[in-house]
Amino acid sequence: MADLIFWSEKYNLGVEVIDTQHKKMIEIINVLYRSLQASPDKEVLRSTIQELIRYADMHFATEEKYFNEFEYAGREEHIREHEAYREKISKFSKAYYEDEVMLPFEMMDFLGEWWVRHILGEDREYVDCFHQNGLR
Repeated sequence: MADLIFWSEKYNLGVEVIDTQHKKMIEIINVLYRSLQASPDKEVLRSTIQELIRYADMHFATEEKYFNEFEYAGREEHIREHEAYREKISKFSKAYYEDEVMLPFEMMDFLGEWWVRHILGEDREYVDCFHQNGLR
């Protein structure tokens, strides 16, 4: 089965902790995608969605810790992006748990687009700040 997002070197930011977390996040998204294709067993999908939510929260907390520690100028706008993501995923999961059958496909479209755009866009903006503060 195909993956939704194929990891590419273009996603590397040169910040090891963040790159490692991004790879894991994409791996979780791909597990969800493959599970959805293979057998949309509600319990398996529910468990993977919960892992996706927990891991994204942990990843965002890592970025936000460094935003504050390094006094990153774009932190407020970036944190708003994280909060908008959390809100959207929360709505998706709530609707899914209320039996909207096609929801996982909509969620997968959102996840695929959001993470690629976020890594290649907003996340690239803090790389210089992180590097200047010695984080590689």
